[in-house]
Amino acid sequence: MLAGNAQKNRLCAMQLLPHFPAHRCAALLATLGFALSVLPASAAELVGVYDSRVIAYACFGGPGHQATFTALMQEGRAAKDRGDAARFKEIDRKMKAEQKSIHLQVFSTAPCPDALATLSDRVETVRRETGITRLVSKWDKDALKHVPAADRIDVTESLVHDLPLTEKQRTVMREIAAKEPLPLWKAKALAAIGRL
Repeated sequence: MLAGNAQKNRLCAMQLLPHFPAHRCAALLATLGFALSVLPASAAELVGVYDSRVIAYACFGGPGHQATFTALMQEGRAAKDRGDAARFKEIDRKMKAEQKSIHLQVFSTAPCPDALATLSDRVETVRRETGITRLVSKWDKDALKHVPAADRIDVTESLVHDLPLTEKQRTVMREIAAKEPLPLWKAKALAAIGRL
């Protein structure tokens, strides 16, 4: 039991509360529940998901990246021809590291920030067109674990649609998308021994 003043305060507070019969409370709660269920989930976030393998392949196989890669190869050959072993080794290391990174992105689930950076204008267009608030790789399970499937839109094709790719490259992209990726740990292990 409550002692003295505490009991009086509780009784006073109870008298201040409106008294509703049980059937009216149930009807009010049912009405509120229905009203809340039909309201749009304004707090829901619409997330654009993409297949990072397809994005990486499209960007690194496109003419822009290929031109950069070709120029680097030519610079390496020129360094070798003029006897600049240090520059040749530096370029060779850079090309091997880039190739390893690209392979981890195309054949597995490694993030592809450089590829997305080359698509920055297209990313903004897709955001405006779809209403997505952010992009997440479909392989990033941690980032997607709290995003319901209904709040996800696959924007992979929208991101790469306008890239100047050949039909053969687009066929390869579809083949990549149709297959399960190599687990990242396995891809890294293969890359470490030069087998990826």
